[in-house]
Amino acid sequence: MPTIHYLTTAEAVATAAAHFATLPRIGIDLEFDDMRHRYGRHLALIQVFDGQEVYLIDPLPLPDMAADLEPLFAVLRDPAVAKVFHSCKSDILLLDEVFSVNCLNIVDTSVQFTLLAAEDNNISLGRLIQAELGFEVDKGEQKSNWLKRPLTEAQKEYAANDVLYLFQLTDRLSARLAELGRADWAAQENLALEAVRYGRDDPRPWSRNAAKYKISAQEMPVFRELYMLRDAVARQLDRPPYHVLSNDRLAELTRNPIETALQLRTANGLHPELKRPPYAEQLLAIGTTDLAPDAPLPAEQRKFPFRRRLNGPAAARADAREALLMALKGHLATDHGSTMANMVLSNRLIADIIELGTVHALRPWQQQLLKGSAENHNEDYASIEEPFQA
Repeated sequence: MPTIHYLTTAEAVATAAAHFATLPRIGIDLEFDDMRHRYGRHLALIQVFDGQEVYLIDPLPLPDMAADLEPLFAVLRDPAVAKVFHSCKSDILLLDEVFSVNCLNIVDTSVQFTLLAAEDNNISLGRLIQAELGFEVDKGEQKSNWLKRPLTEAQKEYAANDVLYLFQLTDRLSARLAELGRADWAAQENLALEAVRYGRDDPRPWSRNAAKYKISAQEMPVFRELYMLRDAVARQLDRPPYHVLSNDRLAELTRNPIETALQLRTANGLHPELKRPPYAEQLLAIGTTDLAPDAPLPAEQRKFPFRRRLNGPAAARADAREALLMALKGHLATDHGSTMANMVLSNRLIADIIELGTVHALRPWQQQLLKGSAENHNEDYASIEEPFQA
């Protein structure tokens, strides 16, 4: 294990960031809490590898986290320094959501591995290290509480391992991609990661909760109000919502709302705060009030599936476009294997191509591969190249 620097002050962060800014690349990873121990998403640790040593940057002791981390954030924004991650999407979403920081010059080893079109396109860092480097790393601390201090030595070693092998991995994967003529594919996919942004506006967050599948459409207003009450209590307590009310209990209370003070006093599976004012009164009101259904969304927020907007001849042409794409997916599987076929024409991408055409829905490398298979099998690629004309 190389030297591990544990940084807890703004001065130490600034000094390390000045060093990172002189390098061609750094390995980086984040540890954060996502509604496991506190409400919301909270940065807990930043790990950086400079090629020789590991830096564990602890943001929790910093008096002004955003300001004190700014020297490091400047490096993340600097296109002259490559940032090597493994499976970076959750990390860059957190940086955007919490700090409005957008990384440039990203190299993702998960993306590189995926483009090899091996048997498994969703590989963990531990499995990738084992497959490429031939040894196992301890992942026992993966689900530990990263907000708890002091960090244990086991946590520090785990965190260091998350960045220690990134350079070896990306170099090996880059060489294999180059041998296959796919280096530019990886460049295109990594460039696209720079545009990933956190979606800040969700007019109906309750509609994304898995418990909604356990209730009827008529019960949705009660579900909505219980969801929002749970969220308000969780926010006030700074606890994950499931500490206030589990998803299963949320569905149960939707189907059988609490209507009396006696029911509330004897109810199980509720955080005590829900039985105290003002939340107790709000909970009872949900069970005894005739609630209105969700108001229609503004026109700009409505998301109707493209195919549902079509009928008659236009719908028939969209069906024909889909049939061609499904045929092309079969040809891709014949020419390049089923894994590659799914990477070029997943169900989501097929839906996008029907509406937007390959020129807008696919990366250039995907377009090239799909066009090649279309030509090999005498299919009309030009008919799916441009957006659908209703």
